[in-house]
Amino acid sequence: MHGNVNKDLTLQHIDVDTVTKIPVDRMPNLKTIYLVGNFGDPLMHPKLENILDHFVNQKVVISTNASLRDEKWWEKLANRKNLEVIFAIDGLEDTHHLYRRETDYKKIMRNAKRFITSGGTATWQYIVFKHNEHQIEEAKKLSQEMGFKEIDFMYTDRFELENTFKVHDKGKYLYDLEKATEQKTLRDKLGSPEGQKQWKTLKEGYTGGPIECVWSRNRKIYIHSDGTVFACCYIGGIQSGRNIEKMLYTKIIKDVDSVNLSKNSFEDVIGSDAFQKHLPESLRGKPFSHPVCVEFCNKDTGRITNEGLTVVNT
Repeated sequence: MHGNVNKDLTLQHIDVDTVTKIPVDRMPNLKTIYLVGNFGDPLMHPKLENILDHFVNQKVVISTNASLRDEKWWEKLANRKNLEVIFAIDGLEDTHHLYRRETDYKKIMRNAKRFITSGGTATWQYIVFKHNEHQIEEAKKLSQEMGFKEIDFMYTDRFELENTFKVHDKGKYLYDLEKATEQKTLRDKLGSPEGQKQWKTLKEGYTGGPIECVWSRNRKIYIHSDGTVFACCYIGGIQSGRNIEKMLYTKIIKDVDSVNLSKNSFEDVIGSDAFQKHLPESLRGKPFSHPVCVEFCNKDTGRITNEGLTVVNT
C-alpha cells in the first residue's frame, strides 16, 4: 500500500454497454452478481444505478468502504430489495483509518445507519489486525445496535510474504501494520521463509499438486473493468501491471481479444478456445500452469485450498 497509482494499471470504469451484453434473460441459473471493485470501489462508478438496473432478478452484493455518496443516496439505494451491501469497516473510529486510508469513519457509519434504517440489508466486514483485535467485542455490540444482519471477522492475506505490512502515502513510508495475535498464515503453515511465495518451500523435486479451479467449480467468473473476462478475480489481478504474469497468461489463452466482452458476445467469450480448451489444459500443465493458478488453487499449497486460515474464531 504505497499510496501511488500503478502506472501500468488502466484507470477506467466498466462500460454499461458491456455489462448489458450479459444475457440475463437467458441465464436462469445466474443467481448472484458481486460488485467488489477489484481495483477500486463500486460506488465510484458514475453509472452504478444503470448497472444495478440490469440485474433486477438477481441478488446483487456490493462490497464497499462506504465513504462515498451522501445519506440521501443511501436511503434511495435501500429501496432495491434484491441488493445487499457489505460495509468494509476495519475497526472503530480510532483504528479503522489505519488500514482504510483516507476514509471517513463517521460518514461511513452515518451512511450505514441511513441504509439500514431505510430497510437495506447490510453486513459488516471486519478485517482483524493486531491494532484492532481488542475491539472485536465492542464492534459486535455496535453491529447489533445498528441493525447489521451480521458482522464477519476475517484475516487478510497481506502477510503471506512479509511479517509486517508497510503503509505509505505518495511513496512516503508512514508505519507498519501487524497481523493479529492468533493469525496463522499459509507461509507459517508451510514453513516458508519471509519474502518467499509460500508454495515454493516444498521438498526438493516437488512439482506441485493438482490444480482445481475453485471458481469454475462454483460456476463463477470475473469481468474486469476493460471488459476482459477472467476465470477468477485472482488471475484478473494481473491487470495491475504484473507484466510477466500478463505475458504468461497471453501465452496460455493465445487470443486475449477473444475473451473481451466489449468486443464479443457473452456466448462467444465463454465458448472460446481460451475457456473451453486452453485454460483447462493449463491446469494440467499443458503447456504450463499459470503461477497465479498454482498460488491459489494448487490442492497442496494453494491459498484457497487453505482458506480456513482466514477464519477468525470469536
